[in-house]
Amino acid sequence: MQKICKQCCQNFEITSEDLKFYEKLSPVFNGKKYLIPPPNLCFNCRQQRRLAYRNERFMYKRKSDFTGKNIISMYPPDSPFKIYEQEIWWSDKWDAMKYGRDFDFSRSFFDQFRELQLQVPRVALVNKHSENSIFTNHSGKNKNCYMSSVTFDSENIFYSDWVIKNCKDCVDSSYLNEGSELCYETYYAWGSYMTFYCEFIKRCQNVWFCYDCINCKNCFMCWNLRNKEYCIRNKQYSKKDYEIEINKILQFRYSEIEKFKLEYIKSKKTIAIHQATYSIQAIDSSGDLLFYTKNCNSCFDCINMEDCKYCIDAIDTKDCMDVYHVGWAELMCECHAISNGYNCLFCHFTYDNRNSIYCDCTQNCNNCFGCAGLNQKQYCILNKQYSKEEYNILVPKIIEHMSSYAKASEDRQNGAVPHEALAQWGEFFPINFSPFAYNQSRAPEYYPLNHKNAINHVFTWSDYEPEFPHVEKTIPANLLPETINEIPDDILNWAILPVEICDSHISTNHPFKIIKSELDFYRKMNLPIPRKHPDQRYLDRISLRNPRKLWRRKCIKCEKEIFSTYSPEREELVYCEMCYLEDIY
Repeated sequence: MQKICKQCCQNFEITSEDLKFYEKLSPVFNGKKYLIPPPNLCFNCRQQRRLAYRNERFMYKRKSDFTGKNIISMYPPDSPFKIYEQEIWWSDKWDAMKYGRDFDFSRSFFDQFRELQLQVPRVALVNKHSENSIFTNHSGKNKNCYMSSVTFDSENIFYSDWVIKNCKDCVDSSYLNEGSELCYETYYAWGSYMTFYCEFIKRCQNVWFCYDCINCKNCFMCWNLRNKEYCIRNKQYSKKDYEIEINKILQFRYSEIEKFKLEYIKSKKTIAIHQATYSIQAIDSSGDLLFYTKNCNSCFDCINMEDCKYCIDAIDTKDCMDVYHVGWAELMCECHAISNGYNCLFCHFTYDNRNSIYCDCTQNCNNCFGCAGLNQKQYCILNKQYSKEEYNILVPKIIEHMSSYAKASEDRQNGAVPHEALAQWGEFFPINFSPFAYNQSRAPEYYPLNHKNAINHVFTWSDYEPEFPHVEKTIPANLLPETINEIPDDILNWAILPVEICDSHISTNHPFKIIKSELDFYRKMNLPIPRKHPDQRYLDRISLRNPRKLWRRKCIKCEKEIFSTYSPEREELVYCEMCYLEDIY
């Protein structure tokens, strides 16, 4: 089935397998199945919508709407939502059921849900069982972490994201795993120690500017190495000669490191060999960064998955389609931020839910429809309690109303879909209902829009700018000393002003500060002070990621036709899996 996306107007295909999946997940009430219709939006626009519902990294100082005390929140002070600190939100000091209301069949479901969503309090941050880590979000069981997100069971992590499983003492890094330690400006590392400006490394120690290396030690500017030690630019040295050469090369001056960055980028593009996609034990699966998957189609950054399609950043899931950041779940469709869920449709930010439809911020709930902020409830609609029998009668009527209301609205608009109808029955929540402005979400990292274009796409936009704290002085970044040894202790009382103008959706040209733990790390590792705002450093790391898209191209060695996240016009040396393994091993 061919359709035209009602957002970007591009053609896209709905396969027979997709239709079977929608039928499989379609809910049944009183013996009748209420079919989930094919989506109105293409894969990219559906993904963009879910990404626009997620803010991981931006954290703000604001007041609690319950206690009035100052708190840290993922929602800025000008957010239209009620925000409670974690201790209150998870307590019995308030009751989400008091916001319950009857369903009005003269109005759209989404308008009624939006009114409920704006009244029910939201949790300020998701940060459980952590110590001295108040500036972390979507995280848990951490110690002494700062301005980091999706970080678990780790210690002394700063300005990083997706750091899990006992990592320690890492700065400005992403996707660290398996006890990685003392990593800086590293992207994707497993079980590695003392890594600097590296990508895709496993069990490596004391390596600089290395790409796709495994079990390597004491290497500088290397690529595609396995089980090597004392190498510079892929040339083997003795231990003595390596130490002599590396002492000549590495002077730990900012300007020199910037030159090495450029050399590294060039080497990675023109000399290193790249797999068409990066996967481990991905059986009958397509996508990128797949680990231990089976029968997964067009999935990215997924682990332990089976029979899934169009899934991103997911782990331990089965029979899921169109989900983002979902884990330990089964039978999901068009969902975001779900953990330990079963048979959930079009839900956002729910935990331990079963048989839930169009729910937001619900926990430990079963058989709920259109609810927000509930905990340990069942058979509720718009936060109002019903009996099982009443629930099973009313929900089908609402589904039928949603379908007919969207059709009538479209007819009235002469084919132009109104905002709420973009998310009619069978679609995720409307794009303009996101709890976050577009420029506060993760969506611009993959789908960049300026203010005007975001508004034209009916996303919201925020102009909120937090006040910068008082400092003793502001210094332009280009006037900072070249080495860490020249940096005085009172830099902690300075603000650094980036001189490089960065064109992005994030305001990265604002002054930034160095915190003491961060300064201690730079001194310990003899690293120069960064010149860019932490947000720009994050964007630089994210720019290392390939697009979440597959192109048809040929292996540069054997000319076999392959699918790859490297587009055909890129200059990297892209090999099929067989040729890659032959050359590397």
